[in-house]
Amino acid sequence: MRVKRILGGCVVALVCVALLSSCALLPPSTAVGLGVANSNQQADAEMQHIEDAVKAHDAAALKTLFSKTARAKGADLDGGIKDFLSFFQSGFKNLGEPDGGPGEFDADDFGKRTVELLGDYEVRMKGKLYDLYFADFTVNQIEDPNNVGLYALGVAPYNAHGFTHPTAASTAFNAWTSQYLTKSGKLGPPSVYVYGQQK
Repeated sequence: MRVKRILGGCVVALVCVALLSSCALLPPSTAVGLGVANSNQQADAEMQHIEDAVKAHDAAALKTLFSKTARAKGADLDGGIKDFLSFFQSGFKNLGEPDGGPGEFDADDFGKRTVELLGDYEVRMKGKLYDLYFADFTVNQIEDPNNVGLYALGVAPYNAHGFTHPTAASTAFNAWTSQYLTKSGKLGPPSVYVYGQQK
C-alpha cells in the first residue's frame, strides 16, 4: 500500500512538471482576457462618458475622451465630432450591447500589455435604432503609450442581421469597423464615422 502511494505521488509530480514545462513553451506574446465583468464595466463606463458628452452637446468633452495619438493624428477629428453631435442633436437612449459584451484584445509582451475594447452598442433616437461603435485602448504599453483612450467612434443605422442580410449602411459600417481589429493586425487611422456624412 505504501509503495502504491509513493508511486501515485511520483506520477502526480511528473504530470505537474510536464504541465509547467509546457507553459514555458508558450510564446512571450499571448492574448489574455481581462475578465468579462471587468471588460463590461470599462466599456459601459466609456459609453456613459460618450452619452454624457452627447447629452450636453459638449464637443470639448467628447474630444477629451480620445487618446493623445488620436487627437494628434486624426484627420478632421473636430469635424467628425461636430457631425456626430449634430447627428444626435436630441440625444439617444442606450439599449446596451446586443451581443452581451464588448470585444476585447489583451496582449502581453514580456510584461508590457496592450488592451483594446471594442464597444458595439444599440441606441435609440426618435424611435429608430442605431449601431454605436467605438475602439478604446485602456492600456497601450506595447505599441504607443500615448494611444490610451478612444481611437475610433462611429454610428450607423442598426441592422440585427447585418452579416446575413447586409444593407448598404451595414456593409459600409462593417468595412469601417474592421479597420480597428488590432488582433488581426489592422489598425486604421483614428476617426469619427457618421453614416451618410462621410466626406
